Amino acid sequence: MRGYSVTGPSASGTTLKTAATIVSGTTVRPRLYEFEVSLVTAPNSTDQQLNYAVQRFTVAGTATAYTPLPLDPADVAAVATAGVTHSAEPTYTAGGALTNQNINQRFKYRWVAAPGYEFMAPATAANGIGLYNVAITAAAVMHGTLMFFE
Repeated sequence: MRGYSVTGPSASGTTLKTAATIVSGTTVRPRLYEFEVSLVTAPNSTDQQLNYAVQRFTVAGTATAYTPLPLDPADVAAVATAGVTHSAEPTYTAGGALTNQNINQRFKYRWVAAPGYEFMAPATAANGIGLYNVAITAAAVMHGTLMFFE
């Protein structure tokens, strides 16, 4: 099993702004085992609250291409692709988020899966998993890191 990292910011906004995605290929099922989320917008007197989600999607949307970074420099390139700072949002699945949480603007959140319980994407082209801003009370930029196995 090989590990990779994807990291990037969302576009600024108050609703549905995706920071980073892992996009499956037809021969691989990426397994998200860790993610981090924070806000890079400077805190202000209103101290914003962020609602974010990690969710599967069926259409990747339009994003800045990002080459997943191998955790072991001797590993081959990832089969899955990645995107950051989406200009057209992915089509997220109707079944709901894998996780949907709230954090304070001054807080960074990190999640790590118990071994064997990673979030998995299907081996279907243009499908995958994304980390996005569901809502915040003022325009902000969310930063996310996704760590996955193939």
